Amino acid sequence: MRIVILLSRMERAKEVIDVAVKEAVRLDAGVTLLYVREEKLFELPIFGEALPSLEGAREYLQEQVRRAGAESWAIFVYENDPVDRVLLEIEREKAELLISDLEGEEREELIGKVWIPLLLLESGTLHAWEKALVVFDPAYSGNLCLPRVRRILDASAWSAYLDYQVVPTMGSDVSMDPMLDTLNIDVAMERELMSVRKKAFEELCKSEGIPGVFEEGELGMVEDILTRAELENADCLVLIVEDRDTLLAEALGRLASRARRDLLICYQRA
Repeated sequence: MRIVILLSRMERAKEVIDVAVKEAVRLDAGVTLLYVREEKLFELPIFGEALPSLEGAREYLQEQVRRAGAESWAIFVYENDPVDRVLLEIEREKAELLISDLEGEEREELIGKVWIPLLLLESGTLHAWEKALVVFDPAYSGNLCLPRVRRILDASAWSAYLDYQVVPTMGSDVSMDPMLDTLNIDVAMERELMSVRKKAFEELCKSEGIPGVFEEGELGMVEDILTRAELENADCLVLIVEDRDTLLAEALGRLASRARRDLLICYQRA
């Protein structure tokens, strides 16, 4: 197995490296570390001094890796285009996990392009993972990701959540009787599908031995998920997304910017 780290802020190097070391040991994985420095962040303080060069950055990272007790890590230092650079590295290494501290618009871009499990480390958190909340996509079709994320994330306790948003649409078949209440028909079909999803979700939770909550969305997907994370006191939010065209996929950027906790994102179908 291969892990790739994308580091964007040198002041978080020790924090990110420490998490990656634990993951690498547990997963018996090799590690490639990419530090990509944006021009606007050219002078980043380390012990009160600016980095003199890219080579100086690489030497500093090598020292941090050594102090963390790691060996045989590949370390690369670049300027600009962090997302494109890490995607090329993932493809080249056939990596199975990406760990990053990326923030802002580039974080959203990364979420929208990466196809392997992505662990985003939120600044100011302990990364202790006492409790993980697994959020399932209402459109999920199977259980491809859960075994994978439970292997990646060594959480002490797990719980599951599925927020089903009922979004009725008006019927578009012009051949139908215009007096027919197409909206009511559509709602009835949606609720029937919701019942099927709920049953499948409950069976999954039972088979995996984790408690689960199924809710009909009320506040919107982002608000519902964040509210549930607070109620569960989860320190990591695990998002299992069916594909890039679902409501949950569309909400990932907003969730990532507001979650205030570590996120692990896994697409069932990349």
